[in-house]
Amino acid sequence: MRIKYPLILIFLLSFSSLFAQKDPQFSFFPWALPIYNPGAMGEKEQHLNFTGIFRQGEMLIQEKDNDNNTSNSQQQGTDPQNKETYRKVDQQQIFLHIDSYIKQIKGAVGVMFLKDKNADIEMVGFKFGYAAKLPLRGGKLGIGVQFGFLNTKPPSTKYIFNDPGDDVLKGDKASTMDFDMNFGLHYRAPTWYVGLSCTQIIGGVRVSGEKSSFKPVRNLYAVGGYIWNLKTPVPWSIEPSLLIQSEFATWSFALMALARYNGILWFGASYQLTNGISALFGAVPFFNSANQYLKGLEVGLGYTFQTKGFSYQQHGSWGDVEILVRYGFNFYTEKGLTGYGSSRHLYKNQY
Repeated sequence: MRIKYPLILIFLLSFSSLFAQKDPQFSFFPWALPIYNPGAMGEKEQHLNFTGIFRQGEMLIQEKDNDNNTSNSQQQGTDPQNKETYRKVDQQQIFLHIDSYIKQIKGAVGVMFLKDKNADIEMVGFKFGYAAKLPLRGGKLGIGVQFGFLNTKPPSTKYIFNDPGDDVLKGDKASTMDFDMNFGLHYRAPTWYVGLSCTQIIGGVRVSGEKSSFKPVRNLYAVGGYIWNLKTPVPWSIEPSLLIQSEFATWSFALMALARYNGILWFGASYQLTNGISALFGAVPFFNSANQYLKGLEVGLGYTFQTKGFSYQQHGSWGDVEILVRYGFNFYTEKGLTGYGSSRHLYKNQY
């Protein structure tokens, strides 16, 4: 199959991955594609879609001795079990997105809210986007662009970071506001999809705050996925997905594999190079319901077993919890025929 070749290429590139600074990452990344690729908006035509993902976790950060500007670990060792050396810090990511395909403009519009709070930085973003949807070889090509604002707040100075010599991390506590844009191409066929995109293209135009403070980093993304329908009496499908990220200096990737039963129940696992291994479960509880208002509800739950140093099983921090809620509503309805009239007007009011 043709899709195998780009997926193999993406998979091979992922082995050069390293830790990198990037946009908020979720275990449910196929549901959060508009973060990385605006061309993925409006995948469900004739629906108003809402997607919400909430991720909560913890990690340990090495503390600094404010008197002599050295870390406690330099005096007491680097044992993460030493509570005087490391401090537990909450991590939180929130993704809220509403989009809709509009036939009159042959594309989709979407509004997004993002929050990413971790030990390195706290970011709140608001974005608005449009994706043109063009028929192409039995599928749809999405050409999307997003514009938005990112508010960032540098971390507290009481922690030691990967690069303590960075002037940005030394003590600037003032928040900043930047304007930026994203661009992406996303092609979806009946059983596969692939995309290429770039976020923070212009590297941020400072709206408020010090010019020398933290600025958004340009990120390049490649994504691919496939739906393999099994030929079994019971309708099952296997759905692998892959997301690769680079800020042009290092690489990172996320890999997911789901097993879906009859479009109703699904379960699987994902792996993120910078986080760990996640167990995922979900359902479309009203898939066979006659009530159209309930049919579009989908929920999911994920739990991540962290594999990064100083994060797994430390001081009660066992991993991250992630919750997914997605709802789609079909507001384009077929109009039935009523009354009397000429057959020439039969399709007059059809959209």
